[in-house]
Amino acid sequence: MSLLDKVTPSPRKIMTLFYVVDTSGSMTGDKIGSVNSAMEEAITVDLPDISTANDDAEIRVAIMQFSSGCSWITPSSGPIGIGDVIWNDLHANGLTDLGAACTELDKKLSRNEFLESQTGAYAPVILLFSDGGPTDNWKKSLEQLKKNNWFKHAIKIAIAIGEDADKTILATFTGTPESIIAVNDKHTLKALIRKVSVRASEFQSHSKQTSDIETTPEEDSANIVKEVKDEISQEAGVNGKIDDSGWGDW
Repeated sequence: MSLLDKVTPSPRKIMTLFYVVDTSGSMTGDKIGSVNSAMEEAITVDLPDISTANDDAEIRVAIMQFSSGCSWITPSSGPIGIGDVIWNDLHANGLTDLGAACTELDKKLSRNEFLESQTGAYAPVILLFSDGGPTDNWKKSLEQLKKNNWFKHAIKIAIAIGEDADKTILATFTGTPESIIAVNDKHTLKALIRKVSVRASEFQSHSKQTSDIETTPEEDSANIVKEVKDEISQEAGVNGKIDDSGWGDW
């Protein structure tokens, strides 16, 4: 046996991808249907190869839904590996308790909870999808969440679904309006969810390790959003922006 045969690969750190999905009553129909389809494809098709090919980071997933209260779709005991996710469609009903989701995130963003790892953990990626405005006391809960150091250093991106999505509140969550992507049709929504999932995961588990340029998480999130928008625009044959002129009603 050669010395090379005895080399053991270094243990990989964990990078957790959090999905926080609005499943309130206004998400019924094509909205929640598009989210379900895109999430299943991202988790089962796109992300596994990225996690497997990454020598430094293993991508794990934690999925929360919020409507009247909030609950974990993945186990409440902690994030799971990409290959262990069995997707079951989400169903829309109830209110929009964003505050409850913030409180639960604050609790789980801890080394004693979801970010526990023997090999270490990178700052997470948090993707928020919503089509309306909160119906609970979200301000106090979000203020508390913003004190959480893991949240401070996370990549935070929000997808505003439809015209009624409150972009001001979403910007308060992400820290900057540049980290929000507004979408008004189901086809673009599916593409955005998949591309944002992949690009944000790639960035957070690779780029920060090798970059000599100091940037803030808000700047990183905004850059990822710009890259995704540019890619979708190029694919649609639009110069410089996503063209919503032909989008129909949900």
